[in-house]
Amino acid sequence: MQEYTFKPLQGILLSPYTATRLLGLKGKGEVPVNVGLDSAVAEKTGEEYVISIGNNSYTIEENILRRIVDSDRFLYLGPEGVYLVELRDSNYYKLKYLGEKTAPTLEINGVHMHNISGTTPLDDARLKVKLLGVQRGDTVLDICTGLGYTAIQSHSRGAEVTTIEKDINVLKIAEHNPYSKALTNIKILLGDAAQIIKQLPDEAFTKTLHDPPVFAFAGQLYGEEFYGEIYRVLERGGTLFHYTGAPGKHRGVSFQKGVAERLRRAGFQVKKIIREYGVLAEKP
Repeated sequence: MQEYTFKPLQGILLSPYTATRLLGLKGKGEVPVNVGLDSAVAEKTGEEYVISIGNNSYTIEENILRRIVDSDRFLYLGPEGVYLVELRDSNYYKLKYLGEKTAPTLEINGVHMHNISGTTPLDDARLKVKLLGVQRGDTVLDICTGLGYTAIQSHSRGAEVTTIEKDINVLKIAEHNPYSKALTNIKILLGDAAQIIKQLPDEAFTKTLHDPPVFAFAGQLYGEEFYGEIYRVLERGGTLFHYTGAPGKHRGVSFQKGVAERLRRAGFQVKKIIREYGVLAEKP
């Protein structure tokens, strides 16, 4: 079982909004950076901009800035260089801009990894953690870290959190994200959740938040065997919130009904089915 050391990068993020502000700058002025969480002083010198924050200064060319105006991408400026926050491996990963002062989402092969329909990634994370009832003193297993929003929200409520992430590229993207920095306070296990969970002790957690990718990407995380492992690592009276979304609704398929039936066969009592959102269950 490999523990991952999360190392937030020390540079800054420039959003499309920041790029627009910079390109409209006459001389010297203040601009928002890090998706509106911080501000920096910028100065235009010829075809370049010098951006200063704290004791650090970064230079970026105007033609590079223009690459993200009217886009949904971020530019990273730091000791490592200047580049778009994206990775190309067997999949294509991108930190996606959703608006100024709004936490970004992660996109893999064009698919959002967060629920952003009528909500924001942070508001959605808060709702999931609230439904789970996380409170101070809880030990929480957070399955599928992503950008870490639910794990961070659980930790902010005073819980001790362990989270599992299969894809190191996801964590590398998260290290660029200012909204993910608090993952430094959380134990991250790197590997396949279906295998890692088998190595965790019996009744080690009071709460589990299970927020897997869609079934087509990770079908084993919706199976009765995996639910049985969640049951095993929860203590008696422990609670599970399983985010499902609403796959199959346009075909008249009750995906949540199947999830609930498999949870019951694994030993859980299903307490509540939140239509087109998730299932709340308890270990009796």
